[in-house]
Amino acid sequence: MSGPRFVAVPADRLVAELDAIGAAVTARGGTASWGRAGAERVYDVTVPRSPGIVRVYTSLALGADEVRDCGKDAVRVCVGAVVDGAFKPTESGTKILRTAPQGAEDRVAVFLARLRQALRDAYVRARAIRTCRKCGRPMARREGPHGAFLGCTGYPSACREVMQIPA
Repeated sequence: MSGPRFVAVPADRLVAELDAIGAAVTARGGTASWGRAGAERVYDVTVPRSPGIVRVYTSLALGADEVRDCGKDAVRVCVGAVVDGAFKPTESGTKILRTAPQGAEDRVAVFLARLRQALRDAYVRARAIRTCRKCGRPMARREGPHGAFLGCTGYPSACREVMQIPA
């Protein structure tokens, strides 16, 4: 049996899955909305009582019937926040490769289950985003010569606050 292969994901199944997740978040006081980044559709889920946002870069071109069928393509999940009117990532994004074992009964469902789990994990991280003690902007994970730390997203123009990552 050969290994995983890329799956062409129909746009209607991806949209339905993300809309279902968005409905669950909205029921808990958050919001969910479709937008665009360049020629691709993005899906934003805001976390209630937190500056955190989970953004899904779909690799779904506007008006397309399916996610691009390309081996290097992946759906990306990114945790961030809105800073000065624009989405700013607070950590590196996670690629969710559109793969599933060839013998799987519903290969698209296998991919969508992995995407759903990645969104759950990202949502937990988005809820944990801290705000800057000085200016109130979200803090982002940064890497420095002495290891990881949290730095204000207003750096360098507005704020230079840093803090240790909580244990």
